[in-house]
Amino acid sequence: MNTNPETVGLFHALYTTRALRRFKPDPVPDELLFQVIDAAIRAPAGGNRQIWHFLIVKDAEKRRRIGEMYWRTWSEYGKQYVEDPAAIDRLPRQMRLVVRSTDELARTFGEVPVHLFVCGPKGSGGTIYPAIQNVLLACRGVGLGSVLTAFHRGHERELADLLGIPEDHEAIGLLPIGFPRDNFGPVSRRPVRKVASLDRWGSAWPFAEHQPEEGWQDKWVTT
Repeated sequence: MNTNPETVGLFHALYTTRALRRFKPDPVPDELLFQVIDAAIRAPAGGNRQIWHFLIVKDAEKRRRIGEMYWRTWSEYGKQYVEDPAAIDRLPRQMRLVVRSTDELARTFGEVPVHLFVCGPKGSGGTIYPAIQNVLLACRGVGLGSVLTAFHRGHERELADLLGIPEDHEAIGLLPIGFPRDNFGPVSRRPVRKVASLDRWGSAWPFAEHQPEEGWQDKWVTT
């Protein structure tokens, strides 16, 4: 698998960027964070307003407190798995992998080297999301892992007080960032023919019907 940031092309990144929730404790150099955010601000913006703000949290005590908030949310949202961890083992394989990594992230969130909050004026989510996607792709490009989370949304007032977020702004997305313990893609997805229609919902797209189940990954991903 190609892991050299200098040779990760656009489509290689698109085909290998996956949700990564387990991180090494190694600190993230500022030059990599700057590259990620410098790429994020190149995202399309409605009216070219560029209303995003990127709040980087590296302070250990603040990360610990954010980790506590994250755990409280997971303890409620994933209560059945917190109370009975063995329940994760009884899930179908794909769901089991996701829930197990989510549970591990919740238990270790405060230890993730960087917490990146992508913020904007309240109600501006649609304008901010392209920048968030750029963050994910840029992380992949420089060898970092991340995942978009929203568990902080249940503690917005507490979070705003901790981080000084203005009352007319909100943290739309929270992305833990670090060097991943797991591999990058390729990622498995349902084939295009099962998720795309032509001209009318449910109407088959003939071109997609004749493409391989795994799509065109082989064209962009080298192993």
